[in-house]
Amino acid sequence: MPSHDSSTLTYNTPYDDIWRTIVDRMPHLLIPLVNEVFKESYPESEPVTPLQNEHMDSAADKIISDSYIRIRDKYYHLECQSSPDGTMAIRMIEYDFLIAIKHAQKDEMEYTINYPHSCVIYLRHKETTPDLLTVHVNFPDGNAVSYKTPIIKTRNYTLDDIFVKNLLCLLPYYIVRYEDSLHDINKDDERLEQLKEEYRRIYAHLLTLQQQGILSQYDAAELKTLIDLLVNHVAQKEHRIRKGVISMGGKVLIFPHDIAYDQGIAKGEARGEIKGTQKTKKESAFEMFEDRVPCEKVARYIHETIENVKELEKEWRKSGKNFKK
Repeated sequence: MPSHDSSTLTYNTPYDDIWRTIVDRMPHLLIPLVNEVFKESYPESEPVTPLQNEHMDSAADKIISDSYIRIRDKYYHLECQSSPDGTMAIRMIEYDFLIAIKHAQKDEMEYTINYPHSCVIYLRHKETTPDLLTVHVNFPDGNAVSYKTPIIKTRNYTLDDIFVKNLLCLLPYYIVRYEDSLHDINKDDERLEQLKEEYRRIYAHLLTLQQQGILSQYDAAELKTLIDLLVNHVAQKEHRIRKGVISMGGKVLIFPHDIAYDQGIAKGEARGEIKGTQKTKKESAFEMFEDRVPCEKVARYIHETIENVKELEKEWRKSGKNFKK
């Protein structure tokens, strides 16, 4: 089968689009992160449903959140940021409110809304970066709430931490911690070899997980592509680093990259979960129908034919779940 070449992939913003790729194509890799942040204990085989991440505010402006998923009966909202953002606290409470009202529950004349479990992943941070984003909300009746969103600082996780906690979704961003010293590393044989050894460990670990059946061949190859993509981006002026890390990884981890996922079948075949994948697609499609998303866009989002999506729409209408007015 043809393989992806990271040099030919085109992305708008590498940091954001790598995260989007993980959420769309490998959402199960988010389970260890959810367990880590929210002290959950989901098994890594737990189904994860990526949900439509476009929300409309009252002015009908589109707001796009990084990742909005459901695991069992809980909703999770995870934003990935390359650097601390002074507006992030306000943006999070806004995004979370829009997610909450999508699932508002009505009982006669009263409504109940439940905010999602949320966090922000910072790829870079400063010593002054807090562990929580906080917004103090004062209501006119005197009630007050402090809305807190946990921050995950990826640079605080060592390679051993990532391996032990199985936070594989953070591996593509590992190079970011070295960005300020890459020029010096590129000129220093000893430091370059140390960096290459870290990536040799990464690729060997992925290969071991794949051989043990813990990680699919597809996932291992996709992670390798995303790792290469960001190394190429962050170290674009450092030829020795790019050549050493990427070519070395190719010697350790050589898999045919199955792009059949784009036809909506590779993930299920690779993980032996065709039935589970179809159920996830159906749930995602129903969420989007509820938000009045056109069938053409639903088809692109869940990687299905327009004919199949139209059949799903008919099923959704018959189910009586189309209650939004």
